[in-house]
Amino acid sequence: MGLKDLISGSRPKAAPPAAAPRPAPQPVERAAPVAHYVPGTWPVERRDVLEDVWGKGCLQPGTPDDVASLMNVCALSPAKTMLCVGAGIGGPARHLVHKFGVWLVGLERDDSLVAEANRQALVEDVDKKALFYAADYETLALKPSGYDAILCRNVLSTVVNREGMIEQFAEALKPSGHLVAVDFVVGETKGSETILKRLFEGETPKLHPMRAQQLAASLKQRNFLIHVAKDITDEVMPRILEGWARFAQALKPGVTPRFTAEIILEEAAKWETRMQALQNGALRVYRFHATNSAEKKKGRVSTLSDWKY
Repeated sequence: MGLKDLISGSRPKAAPPAAAPRPAPQPVERAAPVAHYVPGTWPVERRDVLEDVWGKGCLQPGTPDDVASLMNVCALSPAKTMLCVGAGIGGPARHLVHKFGVWLVGLERDDSLVAEANRQALVEDVDKKALFYAADYETLALKPSGYDAILCRNVLSTVVNREGMIEQFAEALKPSGHLVAVDFVVGETKGSETILKRLFEGETPKLHPMRAQQLAASLKQRNFLIHVAKDITDEVMPRILEGWARFAQALKPGVTPRFTAEIILEEAAKWETRMQALQNGALRVYRFHATNSAEKKKGRVSTLSDWKY
């Protein structure tokens, strides 16, 4: 204010009040996307659900003792080597190592299952004798004459290149080596192929079994000697029902996370569909036991140079 203003008694004009600062825009909180289960994948929740259904270390029907009984015909011992195809997280395979002392290689499609199988082998102190690897079954490349026995459970029915896989089994077995296979086959019910196509088109990997006679013919073509080709459906169905009944009894409604609930519904629907096919005869479960012909092995020269396991 100047001298003139003081004399005249004038007062300075008040400055207009400053505008209140506008609040900074706040980021809009968006709800995290809800995770949904993708059929065919292997999150840990799916492993947990299936272990609750089938038993610790098992992702399919058949306890470790059941699998050991299957392999009794192979005379396994600490001097023998075996291959387990479809090893899952390795529960039954590790049991074979504990029981027979056999040296075992296990194969599975999914890396996370393989990692868990090897982790548990370390925990059980059998990691030197039980090794698990990820494998593409469609392009399987096995070490020639590398194994005394091969166990393959519920894998052939999911493989397009079945003939190639069976050929690899013949290559990989030592002379007179044992092959034990348990799998779904097409039943004798009229129109089975049509029924199965409709029932299983949604499975991942897709289930497309062959007839038992076709599987036997493929084995004979590779000079396998078939000792057992047995329909064991009536033994398997009660195990399936018992597993799901036990699981349902232990399930606590209202406390299951949504993601896990999706897995349960997917798995239950799949096995319900399979049970329907088993009950009406469109689908059966067979056990095969065959040995590799020593005569053919003597004259066989393997041309496979890129074997991995």
